[in-house]
Amino acid sequence: MKVVRLAFLPVKLILKHPFATSHGATTTRWVTIIEVVDQTGYRGYGELEAFDEPTYLPESQITARWVIQSQIVPRLQTADLKCPQDFVELMADLQGNQTAKAAVEMAIWDLFAQHQQMSLAQYLGQFMSLKPQNKIAVGISLGAQADLKVQQQIITRALAKGYQRIKLKLRNSQELSQAAELIRQFPQANFMLDANSCLSFQQLTQLQNLAELPNLLLLEQPFEPTDLVSHAQLQQHLKLDLCLDENIFSLVDVKTAVALGSCRAINLKASRVGGFTTALRIVNYCLQQQLKIWCGGMLEGGIGRAASLALASLPVFNYPSDLSASDRYYQADLINEDFILENGQIKVPTQLGLGVSLKPIYLKKIKQQPNLICRNEE
Repeated sequence: MKVVRLAFLPVKLILKHPFATSHGATTTRWVTIIEVVDQTGYRGYGELEAFDEPTYLPESQITARWVIQSQIVPRLQTADLKCPQDFVELMADLQGNQTAKAAVEMAIWDLFAQHQQMSLAQYLGQFMSLKPQNKIAVGISLGAQADLKVQQQIITRALAKGYQRIKLKLRNSQELSQAAELIRQFPQANFMLDANSCLSFQQLTQLQNLAELPNLLLLEQPFEPTDLVSHAQLQQHLKLDLCLDENIFSLVDVKTAVALGSCRAINLKASRVGGFTTALRIVNYCLQQQLKIWCGGMLEGGIGRAASLALASLPVFNYPSDLSASDRYYQADLINEDFILENGQIKVPTQLGLGVSLKPIYLKKIKQQPNLICRNEE
């Protein structure tokens, strides 16, 4: 497969409600649509999931778009890809920049799946020798709330809608006691806590007490992303499973975490690890090591959500995925289709490739964007 066109289109999405974490409150979300066309005319789409600022990840939308244009495009100009994994080999000398790579790789997987007359979920399943699920169980990730009663109401509504697991975000260590109180008030529900690196060993006693809550599944990312050693030390002191998120950019990172004993679970996000090829390798390794694994979200637009649903459809994950219904997020999304919650599950797209279509306004705009690929062939 030869890529003859690559174009991108930045889009500003507006959240229905602010989403608060220790990194700040998000009210708007920039994403970038990636369009890739091959020599036969097939079109594949990807979504750049870097955030506006390099706070959650080292990349930003601006820096990642620069990497795509200046580093990834030149490598694609003369390439002839035989399978999606060839893209990873093509980028082997490009260090880091995982969301930039993942955005383009997503579009390439979309293309190959279409060529094989498969949905992306089926195509990923073929590589893993697994049959994808038609529906997946989903949980919900709730931004932090200063008002305990407001958060109680939000949790009550989420459970009434059928979400099978609640993840609470922490902004600081002072919110640990509030989180514990909330978890006790809903003994019938399963919870996760996501600290986004806002804790320290000073909270060890509180965390040990939290570990006694029978419906708390795990604690995600208590310490700094680069600090695998402190996570290992904390895991030794806790019955509660630690889950790594921002620490994991590659299969090597997972292997290091396992060797140190830094966690018992991984939150897998394909965009954070450079794309599906690496994500599938991480899945295989986690299965070998009996490491718990589940599929997280990054406030994606519709393209990215369709891609994450395809990954989450593989019957390998231990917990419901962080992929909520479409109506929860944006005032207007990128795609025509809606992802609807039914009995705590969301259907996985079954059409060819990603199985979703861009809204006419974005389809028109991206076709007007310049082609960044220039092939000099006879």
